[in-house]
Amino acid sequence: MRVRVFVVSLLVAFLAIVPGAQLAMAALPAATEPVATEPPPTVNPFLPEDRSIGDCISAVPKPGCGSEAAGGWHQYLVAIALVGGLAFIGWRIVAGGRRSAKRSTE
Repeated sequence: MRVRVFVVSLLVAFLAIVPGAQLAMAALPAATEPVATEPPPTVNPFLPEDRSIGDCISAVPKPGCGSEAAGGWHQYLVAIALVGGLAFIGWRIVAGGRRSAKRSTE
């Protein structure tokens, strides 16, 4: 009995959604040619265009596959934030351990 109710519910939901989607598609204006303002999605500033993609995307990329767009002060800032965060967490663990040891000896 439950299976029958489930199947009927799915059928009703399907019949309610599909005609609405077709009406929405009919209301859309005709498609026009998009204006190309961005480079095609195959262009990647981090990969050189004169090298094979297999040379640069691997566990050990070959020399000359890097880019000047990678790195910079943003990357150093993130590294400093990560090291600072880990140092803070380590400090809190050590301080909590010392506080706990001090309480247990009293």
